Amino acid sequence: MSLPEGFTRRLYFDEDYYRRTLNAGINAVKGGDFAEARLLLRKAAEMKPTDPQPWLWLSATTQDPEEQKEYLEYALAADPHNGAARRGLAILSGKLDRSRLRAEGEEVKARQLEEPLEAQAEHVFRCEKCGGRMRYEVSNQWLICEHCGTGRPLSLTSAADEAEQVMDFVLPTTRGHTWAEAQHRFACNQCGAVTILNVAERATTCPHCGSAQLIESEESTELLQPNAIAPPKISLQQTAALVHQWLGKGLFVPDDLRKLAQPSALRPVYYPFWTFDGIVKMNWVCEVNRGSSDEPVWVVERGEEFEIFDDQWVVGLSSLSERETRQLGPLDFKAVVEYDAAFLADWNVLAYDHSLAEASLDARERIATHLRKNLYHRVLPGQEKRNLQGGAPQWSSMTYKLVLYPFYVGHYSYRGGDYHLFVNAQNGKVSGVKPIDRVKQVAFFLLVTFSVVVLLLAIFVLGLSFGWFSL
Repeated sequence: MSLPEGFTRRLYFDEDYYRRTLNAGINAVKGGDFAEARLLLRKAAEMKPTDPQPWLWLSATTQDPEEQKEYLEYALAADPHNGAARRGLAILSGKLDRSRLRAEGEEVKARQLEEPLEAQAEHVFRCEKCGGRMRYEVSNQWLICEHCGTGRPLSLTSAADEAEQVMDFVLPTTRGHTWAEAQHRFACNQCGAVTILNVAERATTCPHCGSAQLIESEESTELLQPNAIAPPKISLQQTAALVHQWLGKGLFVPDDLRKLAQPSALRPVYYPFWTFDGIVKMNWVCEVNRGSSDEPVWVVERGEEFEIFDDQWVVGLSSLSERETRQLGPLDFKAVVEYDAAFLADWNVLAYDHSLAEASLDARERIATHLRKNLYHRVLPGQEKRNLQGGAPQWSSMTYKLVLYPFYVGHYSYRGGDYHLFVNAQNGKVSGVKPIDRVKQVAFFLLVTFSVVVLLLAIFVLGLSFGWFSL
């Protein structure tokens, strides 16, 4: 984008004078003197048109949407990743609801509700032809009526990239900082039976009549909605063989575990996951040897490292540990499709209790830690360096997806104990807790100890024969 008419690009200017002019313009905006502010800020913008700040503050000096848009577009041209400019343009275009913006520094607190919220059915999964119960058929990915057999295929349009949402449009809003925290009182749309749903339950099967329903409440409308879903590829019928096989694996598991374990009926459940894409930049400074090893000449060098990250995922529900989830991995977030409520028929669905804001901090901390850990090998590879220091990470072009990922959840009993089970409904991997056979564990420890002692004795005897040791 070219500069406004009458502006000239200055190659040399006084940085201190520019800062004084910019700050004076900002103070004039805050003081309500918009005429003075426009003079100062336009002067600052002419001095340094590649800085988005004068343009951003100029947009605050007018109530004319067209003028605001023009200033914000110049700010975005100066810095294509500027979040404030992108948010301002999103508000002007209607993509972002101004009423949902949080005040700067505003803290979102838990509501600590004493009574369950009233909920109603947003969608009832029943056949339009006969009113029968609909279920999702994993084998052919159809929605099928259990009564009359009427069915329809579900759309499998890829959403790996198309479902990405711009973080700058959501993170400053209240929805970016809220989470599921209420129980719900739900009256079944089919039989009228009342059920108290646990925190985060969004789709459920009525325990009285068996109808599958997606619920809606005051809370659910305030939460961010899923925009992608990972369709299950493993049917519930296939899980029995997978669990039976898993129970027989393990060095210290009891020999009779597979025979005596009694798995419960597994429940199909969609869990929420956040995924993040974006770019991180980290400035660095260090001393580099420009001489030789014998006569080093240490020179200060500066630079920057970039890393593009894709589908960095964070569990959206605190009850599902990341350790256990990784045992069920890898989770394939490239196989996700566009969200369609029809995939939820006959499945329980859990909302997130880990907000977008919290999840994005977790993801960024993980990415920054990885970059710092590998910074030494990435900066000037093969060159001798010392005192390497990395600056604060700078994030840009961040997007997110809220993905529903399918698992089968349950437990099994063995000799009076109960143990949890998870099955990844996409790849068939099983995770959970297994009892330990202490006799096997002790025997293994003794065997390893005995083997080490025998090896040391053998080395000692061999050493004596070759004269390595003297008595």
